[in-house]
Amino acid sequence: MQTKIKNYEAMLKDYTKYLKEKKIYQKKNKIFYETTVEKLQNWKNTDIKKILNWYEFVKKTDKSKVTNVHLEKLNKWQYNKKKGTISHKSKKFFIVEGKRVDNSKREISSWDQPFLTQVGYKGGVIGLVRCKIKKIPHYLIDAKFEPGNYNDIQLSPSLQGTYSNLDRVHHGERNKVLNKFFKNNFSTIKKMWVTEDGGRLFKKRNLHWIIDYKGKPALPSTRYKWLTLWEINKLIKHGPIVGPHLRAILSLL
Repeated sequence: MQTKIKNYEAMLKDYTKYLKEKKIYQKKNKIFYETTVEKLQNWKNTDIKKILNWYEFVKKTDKSKVTNVHLEKLNKWQYNKKKGTISHKSKKFFIVEGKRVDNSKREISSWDQPFLTQVGYKGGVIGLVRCKIKKIPHYLIDAKFEPGNYNDIQLSPSLQGTYSNLDRVHHGERNKVLNKFFKNNFSTIKKMWVTEDGGRLFKKRNLHWIIDYKGKPALPSTRYKWLTLWEINKLIKHGPIVGPHLRAILSLL
């Protein structure tokens, strides 16, 4: 491990020196230069099969179940006949509503379709925690269940939740990652609003927030794992394992 650490630090130092010699180094791009080196090779000599085995274990032990339910029988969701919408009784989360499109320059000029509209249009927070472990940058990844996931469990950012969820409108547990990592002992790498898919979500956007955490890299639970950029990139090549939110937020680095 020590050899690998020295190789990473030496490579980063040499790369930075080269950029400065060529007079193209910019301090504001420091993280970009680091992530470029991070992706070059397997700095910690990981056996990717062990990560895949962990992923399969999370999938196997997850007992979540999804069944079809008639829309009119959904708990805490109601149909407004006058408006023609479906919404949550809390008036939070999202609304299902119809839209009519006219005069478009698409395959056809006009059509009708249902949309999911986030209340307030601000969807939620997509957060990614970066932390150096034995001097090598790692990222906190959540093997997260979502009821609509193609593969049930997908590797997701450290934090992924709507404001309604983070505000505990559902009366569920407090978000462990938000409370531990996004309260103190960190610096922000990137924080910006990013738009969502406009073909099914109406004008939705999420706050993408990447931080550099300075504390101890404890895991919130066994479904989380610290991975390097090289490892994440390798997992992206293994099919429907890495979710779209993780792929999207990584593009900001």
